[in-house]
Amino acid sequence: MKKILDFFRLIFEIFWAGMAVIIIGVTEAIRYGKIHEKILVVFLVLVVVLGLLALAAVEVTSTNGFCLSCHPYLEKEYYASTHGQAGVSCADCHIPEDFSGFVDAKLTGLKELWIYFTEDHPKNREEWKEEYKEKWEDEAYRINLTDDICLKCHGDEGIKPFRKVIAWDTNIHELLRVDEKGLSCFDCHYNFVHGIE
Repeated sequence: MKKILDFFRLIFEIFWAGMAVIIIGVTEAIRYGKIHEKILVVFLVLVVVLGLLALAAVEVTSTNGFCLSCHPYLEKEYYASTHGQAGVSCADCHIPEDFSGFVDAKLTGLKELWIYFTEDHPKNREEWKEEYKEKWEDEAYRINLTDDICLKCHGDEGIKPFRKVIAWDTNIHELLRVDEKGLSCFDCHYNFVHGIE
């Protein structure tokens, strides 16, 4: 946990150092009417370094190990689930592929990280169920979970579930008229991976 906190502290410090350099650079450009080559070079190097750090942060924060370090009470259910056994990562379902969804998920993750370090956090699944389930369940389990996320693997073109159901529109989903009722995959399958009761 300390490594994660230190990592984000480092990124925070580098970000503010970069902002200071940018402010100094703009001030110098205004003062002399042009940007000095040295300032431009430093700025470009800083942009490259910050970009590489951002890429590293994206990679680190998209691993199961990172997710489960803050949500250890979900680890058992995840690895016992079909998804966990198939190698589907937390990020595969909880981080959208489109840019705006991706950025939103990462910003939400920063909010969750802040909550994790500043508020009481459940130590085990039982504590979570007793004290936090009602407060966080809807927000936590609906974040970024859309039908498109599920259908990229479970749609007509993707990987079929265990019994290889026939096309979506001719099975139980059609019989239950989920489209007419406005139901999403999550409305019925919310506990499939995490075993939430």
